[in-house]
Amino acid sequence: MNEFEQEFYNNGFSAKDIGKLKSIIKKDESKKDTLQSLVIDLSKRFWAGVIVLVILMLIGLDGIFNADASHAIPYIIVLTFAFLVVYFVAPLKLTWKSYKFVRKIRS
Repeated sequence: MNEFEQEFYNNGFSAKDIGKLKSIIKKDESKKDTLQSLVIDLSKRFWAGVIVLVILMLIGLDGIFNADASHAIPYIIVLTFAFLVVYFVAPLKLTWKSYKFVRKIRS
C-alpha cells in the first residue's frame, strides 16, 4: 500500500473502496487517470448526484400523490430505474467519501 492509499485508508476509505477505485483506473484505456484524479472527479459528482436524487424524489412524490391511482405503479418503476442509474453513475458512498477527503485536504 503506497502513501496515498494509506492516506485514503486513514480518512474513511475501506480496503474494498480502494480496490474499487483501483479497478476503475485499470479499466481506463488511456492510462491517464490516477487515484488522485479519480477522487477529485468523484468528489465533484457528489452534489450532482444528490441534486438529481432530490429532483427525482420530488417528481416522484408529485406524480404519486397528484396523478391518477393507475399511474402510481409506472411512476414507481420509472423512479426505481432512475435511482439505480444515478447510483451507478455517481456511487454515493464513494462520492461522499471522496467529497469529505477532498474538502479535508483543501482546508
